[in-house]
Amino acid sequence: MWCARRILLMSFCALCAWPAPSWAGLWAHGSEYVDRWPYSPSSFYSDYALIGGERSYEYRNWLVSDEELDRIYDESHDRFVGFGPEGNATLTVDESLRADVEGVLGKTTRLNVGGYEERVLCYASSRPGDDTVALFTLSKCPENCQRVSEIQVRARKREVRVLDKCAKVPGVHAGLATESGLHLGMTGAEAEAVLGAPQHIQKGLQGAMWFYAASVSVAMSREEATRRGFPGVEHKPIPGTSVSPTPGFDKYIVLWLREGRVSAWRVWLDWGL
Repeated sequence: MWCARRILLMSFCALCAWPAPSWAGLWAHGSEYVDRWPYSPSSFYSDYALIGGERSYEYRNWLVSDEELDRIYDESHDRFVGFGPEGNATLTVDESLRADVEGVLGKTTRLNVGGYEERVLCYASSRPGDDTVALFTLSKCPENCQRVSEIQVRARKREVRVLDKCAKVPGVHAGLATESGLHLGMTGAEAEAVLGAPQHIQKGLQGAMWFYAASVSVAMSREEATRRGFPGVEHKPIPGTSVSPTPGFDKYIVLWLREGRVSAWRVWLDWGL
């Protein structure tokens, strides 16, 4: 369904000859060539690691402005800082590997919690009075189950269904943040200063959910595909068109707000390989 929807939309854009500027090396952890066919995905996968997490979310699909796309794809949202006992380690969505996470936070069990690609490393703070949990989803399991495709930070342990299986470590704490400034306890106004107005707001079991999402068509070099654990895969635009055979590169940012303050957030990137 995802692939079909993306391909149909891209084909429509190509037929309409909508201008699509391209850049080289747009993302440090991205491809060498990117076509700007931006739109917002219209659903978000369930999060089975959470209490009541089998619920899925559907929202309106629309084209994303250049300003929105640049803001959502800003790599500073992907870099989570403050991990480790000394609070000086950074772990990055779509860059860090399972070995990097365990090198900073220690060994833990990989949890198969159900749902789509839900292979999770879970860490809960062992600091007195600190209720923080960090969840890392590994991408493309089981065939390529090393790269971190999502990082999620939550302020309330009781919202995590798999809490009893989470490793208890001092390297997870309430001071975690992204380089862009996302952090627990920030107000809605502060969050909008970083991300802009949410594209969609929906009530969830863990609070009001603010959704941000965008998708682009990506042509990936053989070298980049090999680096991601898919040797021999090479994605290039169809000759004479700007349509890439890859189903697209989606990025999602979701915030949970309770009483007007951020109580959790997650950043997820999906290359669709």
